[in-house]
Amino acid sequence: MDVVITNEKKSINSLRVMNLGLSDHHALILSILISDFSNIRHRIKKRQFSEANVQEFLYLLKKVTWQEVYEESEVNVKFSTFMDVILHCCNNVFPIGTVYVIDTIKNKWITQGTKISSKKDAATRLPKEDNSYEKEGFRICRAL
Repeated sequence: MDVVITNEKKSINSLRVMNLGLSDHHALILSILISDFSNIRHRIKKRQFSEANVQEFLYLLKKVTWQEVYEESEVNVKFSTFMDVILHCCNNVFPIGTVYVIDTIKNKWITQGTKISSKKDAATRLPKEDNSYEKEGFRICRAL
């Protein structure tokens, strides 16, 4: 990394350069303060599904004759007509509504797979500041 750009000077908590002893490259350890957005209420758009809505959707589909789909000769037009019928029923029965949610899960971007991978992969671990990383096999890597 050659450049670090931020629009907030106050957001940088700490910045350290660390010599890993592996090559002529050094590591940058940058700590950035971020706001906790986990308890902020925000709006999302979603469809409301209920048992009654599903039953009404099935009822509407039973009423469709599909004649306009059968009358089309070109495959792409048939598919488009079919999707228009389905979407018409879907949009009537399951309208998109706005709901308010509070997101209480932090670090959504850290998946279970990421957690497992970072524990298994020793290369993702940062060396300790007391240079004990040389005792943990990093010197062997440099010699190879």
